[in-house]
Amino acid sequence: MLEHSIIEELINFYNHSFTIIDKHEKVIYWSDRASEIFNMEKSEVIGKDIKEIFAEDKLAILQTLRNNEIIEKKQHMATKSIYVNLKSVPILIEGKVEGAIVSEIDVTEKKRQEEEIEQLKNQVSFLTDNVKQLKNEEHFKNIIFKSSIMENLKNQIKRAAKTNANILITGETGVGKELFAQSIHNSSETSGEFIPINCGAIPKHLFEAELFGYEKGAFTGANKEGNKGKLELARDGTLFLDEIGDMPLDMQVKFLRVLQERKYFRLGGKKEVSTHFRLVSATNKTISELLNSDNFRSDLLYRINVLNIHIPPLRERPDDIESLFYYYLYHLSKKYQTELRYADHSLLNNLRSYHWPGNVRELINVVERLVIFSNEDQLNNNIFDQYLVEVGQPDKTLSVPNLSEDLNLKDYIHKVEAEYIKYIVEQNDHNIEKSSHDLGISRPTLYSKMRKFQF
Repeated sequence: MLEHSIIEELINFYNHSFTIIDKHEKVIYWSDRASEIFNMEKSEVIGKDIKEIFAEDKLAILQTLRNNEIIEKKQHMATKSIYVNLKSVPILIEGKVEGAIVSEIDVTEKKRQEEEIEQLKNQVSFLTDNVKQLKNEEHFKNIIFKSSIMENLKNQIKRAAKTNANILITGETGVGKELFAQSIHNSSETSGEFIPINCGAIPKHLFEAELFGYEKGAFTGANKEGNKGKLELARDGTLFLDEIGDMPLDMQVKFLRVLQERKYFRLGGKKEVSTHFRLVSATNKTISELLNSDNFRSDLLYRINVLNIHIPPLRERPDDIESLFYYYLYHLSKKYQTELRYADHSLLNNLRSYHWPGNVRELINVVERLVIFSNEDQLNNNIFDQYLVEVGQPDKTLSVPNLSEDLNLKDYIHKVEAEYIKYIVEQNDHNIEKSSHDLGISRPTLYSKMRKFQF
């Protein structure tokens, strides 16, 4: 009896899991740690065919028994939340296989730490990539990317910038069309300034004065000294017409003449002014939309669309999301004088899977919110979850039993506890240490409850 007790204590001393089956594939031994990992008591397992307990195709111990081979697996998923290092060996008596034994060592925490280290390495890699771009690409320092599609686009811009051809940049709202226009200007050999004008933001009755300028006394309320227009300010530089699809129709005729003759009159002026500038335009409309529109002249479109640069939306270049995220995380943390916080795997996955209808502009807003409202060492995932609710995305919310369910008090409390623990664990991407901290219980207690509730 003493000998049996000593063997039992030795088996459980190092907190390893052991399972033994006989040649008939029935369980004849089940250690205490096995009970904890798989949430099954000895009375539920001993004497049963092991195939009744686990799926046959996942049982290394059966393969060992049937093929007389030793099997080892590293970081094998024993349950949804527990990883083990596994070793399965046959039990030989006089050269015959009479059973098999499998031992399992819980390495969940080690795997979690390795994943965190790998994440940190990835973060360093992304930040390093961004720094390299800042150092090596002066003209493109504000355009952050990692994808090959954007690398090709950058090369297109470099080639286009060497010419004097009119360029039309197309792309959805928020992709950063003005940044690309600025990069074209910076990469070109123009000596003048970059002069932007938003065609959709200027009242129709002021557009001509804004673009052409005006002489003194040209109209009531005009500056007594007159005023230079954007065309004059852009002399020998770049005129950037953002949202050109919103330019008033009557102004399109006048601007077309400027492009054809490179001459114009100030408002109220009698002297024709010659001009020279590089034209870059942008629109969130497609070329076909502009061609089919009654509010935009096709002859003007042909003039401004000599070269087309299309900027793909963020959802079509997911490889850029993390680079952009880390870039703006760094700069916004610096802006608000906050510590640079850690982003966990769950948050990064959610950022990658979101479709970003507002593109880079929307991503910047989200990062700013995370920087401002996160209080701990890592960014608060719930802030992004709340944002998804605001914009009508599915929410990972806590579900509780309906009061109409026929449950007694004990069962109702049991179900609420299970749902709440599952919710916290999933919110933390199965990070046991953080989940136990959020729940206010120890890690062993959390493991025990997860086995109890079978998730």
